[in-house]
Amino acid sequence: MFIRTQVLFDEETLHKLKAAAKEQKRSVSDLVRQLVESGLERQRQEELRRFEELLAELRQIRESNAATYGAPPPDLLQKVREERARELEELWKLSS
Repeated sequence: MFIRTQVLFDEETLHKLKAAAKEQKRSVSDLVRQLVESGLERQRQEELRRFEELLAELRQIRESNAATYGAPPPDLLQKVREERARELEELWKLSS
């Protein structure tokens, strides 16, 4: 189902859109929908790629720290997580 919306283009952009739509034998609306979808997908892919890069950097930092200082014991990590959960619960209670 499509929902009607309004988009404003400058003359040159609208001319290019109409020419491209005519060349492809499709409506301007159809072309705009396809271009928006592909742009959104490209943006999502770029965000995912950047997220994966950041995760790789984080892994390198963790490995470097573990090589330099040794890995923290698993129970210490659990203790920190539990402490943070308690802090968040207290904040939640205070805001209620």
